[in-house]
Amino acid sequence: MERVWVTNGSTSVAPIVNPLNAACREGFEPTDVYVLDNPFIEEVTDRAVSMIKTIVTAHGGDEPTVTVETIEEERDFEAIVEYLQTAIEAGHDGGAEIAVDVTPGRKFWSIISFQAGRKLNVDHLYYVHLDGGYFGESYPVIPRTAIELIDFTEVL
Repeated sequence: MERVWVTNGSTSVAPIVNPLNAACREGFEPTDVYVLDNPFIEEVTDRAVSMIKTIVTAHGGDEPTVTVETIEEERDFEAIVEYLQTAIEAGHDGGAEIAVDVTPGRKFWSIISFQAGRKLNVDHLYYVHLDGGYFGESYPVIPRTAIELIDFTEVL
């Protein structure tokens, strides 16, 4: 089964990869990953892409196709919406199970992603909640009791 993971870049790697790692632990290993980027966070995104492939394959999935969409201005709202629509529609067109991760990135990126996920009827709207002492840490060093993967499609 095809599975699409839609996420945003961030100023650090952990918020990008921790939700994916948690989702993979629960059996959601994406075949396609879409990442929103901008020039300010490009180096972090490059590291995250490598880790994304490693995380999925370490959980038994095939190496996913990763598509990075770069926008020049982080507040280019039209480009953000277009990125989300394109990624989600590609998943729908392929009959894929679709997850949007609203954990990483600027708050307005998360808000727009959340709204797009609701409006475009995705299967999962994921967010990772960490106990404060582990902010910025990567998944393997975070105790299971300090990290929670929340699927807002089940909450709302």
